[in-house]
Amino acid sequence: MCKIIYNNIKIIYYYIIKMNLLFIFLFLATFSNAFAEDFFNVSASSITRDQIMSRAQVWVDQKVPYSQTQTKDGYRQDCSGYVSYCWASSTSGGGHVTSNMQEICTKISKSDMKKGDAILKPSTHVLLFGGWIDSDAFYEYAEHQPGDVCRKSTGSYNYFSSNGYFPCRYNLVSN
Repeated sequence: MCKIIYNNIKIIYYYIIKMNLLFIFLFLATFSNAFAEDFFNVSASSITRDQIMSRAQVWVDQKVPYSQTQTKDGYRQDCSGYVSYCWASSTSGGGHVTSNMQEICTKISKSDMKKGDAILKPSTHVLLFGGWIDSDAFYEYAEHQPGDVCRKSTGSYNYFSSNGYFPCRYNLVSN
């Protein structure tokens, strides 16, 4: 009789522990992101254009060298790693790559372009749009190629659009 009671107590204890772990897991899954946002005053859901451009200028000022193997701030030091950094998107794998950038941005028209948007040719290259100079020329922020550093320069929209590039907007930009 004692052995039966003991076994039943063990089973009840086992299920209490299991339920507590389930409760803890559900609690963390539900509230951890909200807690992090409140506690650290950060938002995993959006970034402003001013924040994007401020981040863009950091690598330009630091003359971060192009590299597909080196990282800075968790992001690869290549074109897509740089745009991922500017947008504060995932650092997993060093940031997005040009072949999957469309998972985090949406194609837009030339007339809709604003600072902080990008010009993308999937599986080839991406650069950050920094604003219009005239109807064709614009400021570009980019990591272009090995031997180069992150820089702000001017680009031609007609050149990029005639070579398969299109403008896109980060899905989590807030303005």
